Amino acid sequence: MNAISFSNATASAISELAQRKLRDSPYFFLKWLNCHFDRGVLTVRGRVPDRRLREFAERIVASVDGVHAVDNQVEVCDPSQWARSA
Repeated sequence: MNAISFSNATASAISELAQRKLRDSPYFFLKWLNCHFDRGVLTVRGRVPDRRLREFAERIVASVDGVHAVDNQVEVCDPSQWARSA
């Protein structure tokens, strides 16, 4: 597998663009997810109340130029449990 090289500025810009796309979505819970980009892989973390939102978040960030793979670490769980498990 070929190593993909991105500058820190490029990686930061890709992370910010993915984050902005999530915040611009009409789904409240996607606005609170976090993105980190490294060597072609965008990692998404956070919590959502259902798997469809998890999948939707992955589709949104996968559309960002420069993203070759998505590491979807978004947890699906009941929002009433979030304060207790944080």
